[in-house]
Amino acid sequence: MSDEILQLYPTTGNRYPLEGLYLNEDLQTTKNLTENLAENLTETFIYSNFVSSIDGRIALPVAGKSSHQVPAATGNARDWRLFQELAAQADLLISTARFFRQASAHEAQDNLPVGQGFPDLRQWRLAQGLKTQPDIAIFSASLDIPVQALEPYQHRKLYIFTGAGSDPKKRSQLARESHADIILCGNGRGVDGNRLRATFNKLGYYAVYAVAGPRVFHTLVSANALDRLYLTTAQRLLGGQQFDTINWGEQLLPAIDMPLLSLYYDPTTPDNAGQTFAAYGK
Repeated sequence: MSDEILQLYPTTGNRYPLEGLYLNEDLQTTKNLTENLAENLTETFIYSNFVSSIDGRIALPVAGKSSHQVPAATGNARDWRLFQELAAQADLLISTARFFRQASAHEAQDNLPVGQGFPDLRQWRLAQGLKTQPDIAIFSASLDIPVQALEPYQHRKLYIFTGAGSDPKKRSQLARESHADIILCGNGRGVDGNRLRATFNKLGYYAVYAVAGPRVFHTLVSANALDRLYLTTAQRLLGGQQFDTINWGEQLLPAIDMPLLSLYYDPTTPDNAGQTFAAYGK
């Protein structure tokens, strides 16, 4: 199996090693120009990533589990490597209460990155002057977060982002029983995407990686708060009537433009079906 992938856009015809492909995005460049974040940065950079089938499935039901999962037909080690490379460049990860409920039920895909299986990426972070792991922001309107699921992240800075209209008793309980800081970001129950960039800036974060699902993605794009989308498309059709896709919420009016920035073709995975790695952004 070749480690190289073919660049399709821009149309150079060059081939590149898969490892390091997303590290070369150098999302930390702007931050590294100065040690003082506030002096150099005007805006937080927010990005997200999904792996999808051709027919738009990112997750399907799994027998014996209550939550949808990335299908084995599309999830693969080469995409997972690039997912981890994006995580390696983050100051902060966006997750959800749902992930921690899945973790409590032993249904989560993995712990939040950067994963133990990627020591080179952990070393890369240290070489860039970053923490071993990114900090974590949990988005939640319900605040139904099992406190025990937060315990594996005791060594990481943890926030719970919610709205001022969420349950104050639950906010107080989570603040009392966990190490998370509660951040009110909106007047309703949930997070107001229009306030996110200013809130992240105030907290001192530049590279923010959304590793959450389609509802959080919709919160970001509907507020024009997403700067880049990395989308792996496995060349397979999955079908099914119960599934998750990358974007879930009210229709976006007007539609959000996300022009193609780059496109690579990996002919070998999954199982020689092939997949593309695309980046879209403003």
